[in-house]
Amino acid sequence: MAALLDIRDLHLTMTTFDGVAHVLNGVALTVRRGEIWGLVGESGCGKSLTGLSISRLVPSPPANYPAGEILFEGEDVMQLPPRRMQALRGKRIGMIFQDPTTNLNPTARIGDQLIDVALAAAGHDPSVLGNAPGGGRAARALAITMLSRVGIPEPEARLASYPHEFSGGMRQRVLIAMALIGRPDLLIADEPTTALDVSVQAQILALLKGTVADHDIGVILITHNLGVVAETCSHVAVMYAGNVVERGPVAQVIGAPAHPYTRALLASVPRRETKRGELQGLPGAVPDLVRPPPGCRFAPRCPRATAACATLPKLEAVLPLHEVACYHPYLEEAALV
Repeated sequence: MAALLDIRDLHLTMTTFDGVAHVLNGVALTVRRGEIWGLVGESGCGKSLTGLSISRLVPSPPANYPAGEILFEGEDVMQLPPRRMQALRGKRIGMIFQDPTTNLNPTARIGDQLIDVALAAAGHDPSVLGNAPGGGRAARALAITMLSRVGIPEPEARLASYPHEFSGGMRQRVLIAMALIGRPDLLIADEPTTALDVSVQAQILALLKGTVADHDIGVILITHNLGVVAETCSHVAVMYAGNVVERGPVAQVIGAPAHPYTRALLASVPRRETKRGELQGLPGAVPDLVRPPPGCRFAPRCPRATAACATLPKLEAVLPLHEVACYHPYLEEAALV
């Protein structure tokens, strides 16, 4: 199957007061229709910037892309003129932003914002509104339906509400409805369930999985929650300090992690059987990306690091679909999956 999204050797630098930070360092990721990719790692590892780069939403300057390609259905979005890129955003490439407070217009009613998005999407694909005449009425009906699907009570009445009249979790659900209303081919979801309680989180994740199954789209789910990845995603890429250090099917990467960083992340997740004092923290912190360590960026925190790690390792297959960037991976467990 042809790739929906193919990120190739993407590098991103940011000019800061301290110098030039190398925030993405050769990121590579391929997403096909029907796949949900989890993008995981600690804060500051480049997950959100990878998602924003796909939609060309990282301002330049201070950002600079010295190398790499982002191919969306074979077309490099890095080379598209602004008008063509604008036509892709929200229609072909949907985005659920991390912070609903700054991504909803505080002066416009929720209904007007949803209807505007629905009408813009229908300009690209009339089937969004069922090819119905009288686009405004159909767009309003679709807005009500989407609010209901993301769990907003009394959705018709809430069309007249302003963002400040919603709780943080309800605003997050509005952003999810807004991202899904145009049926994008690729959906980038940046921490979409962070502000939601467990029951609503399960509802939203089921909605994402249903949308993928019904409309054959691709999804990149950016999250810290490895449990969400295990339950929702088909594939996962683990990022550390701007590098993808492990990627592959969820069953293999989560079930038998080969990279020391992935193992450390999983070991830090509390489980029902974890007793007091047994929770394993991850020592150290993500390095300064203005002055990153030479070679493997995880080496200063890695219990397996040797002199060989002074050279940056490349992603290599430990199983047919399971790749790891490490000179000393855990191979015994991976071979059993």
